[in-house]
Amino acid sequence: MGVWYLLLVLMNIYMMFLGDTQYLVDQLPFPADEWAVRAFVDGWSPFLFEMAGIATFALWASRKPAKYASAAILLIWLEITHGVLDDIFLIARGYDASGYIAFIVIHLIIIATGVWAVRRAEAETAVSPPVGDG
Repeated sequence: MGVWYLLLVLMNIYMMFLGDTQYLVDQLPFPADEWAVRAFVDGWSPFLFEMAGIATFALWASRKPAKYASAAILLIWLEITHGVLDDIFLIARGYDASGYIAFIVIHLIIIATGVWAVRRAEAETAVSPPVGDG
């Protein structure tokens, strides 16, 4: 999950700050001038910083998955709400469905993988007695 979010961060940094602003204009489902693009970038920036936080935390927490299983559940929930539901919302608002459907599929794969990993970590913790007991 951390690697995926790191990739999203890099893609969004390029899209927002390094790439051609015409790309953003072409992605919006309404006419946009330079001020609309600036407002979009300003409004999108919290999402970028959130993804950076998720990426770095997920990479750090992956070193001890059993210890951070509850945090993984939160990240799974974010995939559902900020991933799948938000993509459905954007499609309903007129954004290009094909790209967002592809992202929904990726979110669902991450959700399923996350649920599997949490269950596996919890099962391993249940089988292994805590260190120091006995």
